Amino acid sequence: MAPSERYFSKVGAVAAIAGIVIYTVSKFVFHPMTPPQETEAAFADYAAESNWAVIHLGELLGILLMSGAIVALAWRLRRGVAGVWATLGAAAAVVFAGVYAVFIAVDGVAIGVLVDRWAEAGPEQQALLYETAFAVRQIEAGLWGVKWLLFGVATALFAAAFFATAESPLRLSWPSGMGWLSGVASVGALSFGVVQTQTGFTELSMSFQTALIPGIVWILAIGIFLYRHPEPADVLEEVPYREDDERRHEPAD
Repeated sequence: MAPSERYFSKVGAVAAIAGIVIYTVSKFVFHPMTPPQETEAAFADYAAESNWAVIHLGELLGILLMSGAIVALAWRLRRGVAGVWATLGAAAAVVFAGVYAVFIAVDGVAIGVLVDRWAEAGPEQQALLYETAFAVRQIEAGLWGVKWLLFGVATALFAAAFFATAESPLRLSWPSGMGWLSGVASVGALSFGVVQTQTGFTELSMSFQTALIPGIVWILAIGIFLYRHPEPADVLEEVPYREDDERRHEPAD
């Protein structure tokens, strides 16, 4: 039997909300907020943070939960033409989560080890360790841009999926509204990803981070959508099969 659509949607709704909360707390409450383009000051703050790896594991958990909600959304939209775009969108979301895991390995582990050694080293070694950490930071900057490009691709594919289910893109409904929100989230993530990959961690790229806000709103909307509409209105509840039901409808001798 196929997985329960209603149950999958409910799990996805919980995962979306939990993912937002865990990611937001890890990223904006516990993570040092020194701008990453202020490299030396940022490295000093990172070295002073004793829970550097744990904070980044929290970020990763939040992203994995949100990605799980996106997969649940794809299962909810799997029927018809929308299912084609939703399946491709889910694949892009899984790749996004994979790239984020690599990003966490670089930022949450490699950078943490290097800045600790840099902070503890003598003057004769600090310059070399600083340049080494700075080089690794450029890998981090590239991964940060690529993963949001992938997120932008995923949201664009889901925009197509939602519009395929809507009677009209201009008619007020959950599918059309989610389609437009998906499109806005896609434009924001793609624009930030392009700027980030082109410039690295700079004041310009950091100012573009506000373009990622619609993506967070999109994840929240996914949670609400899956909770309120766990399955299409035309899908009836499945009735458990019982062997005696078949016997009851057999013709009499």
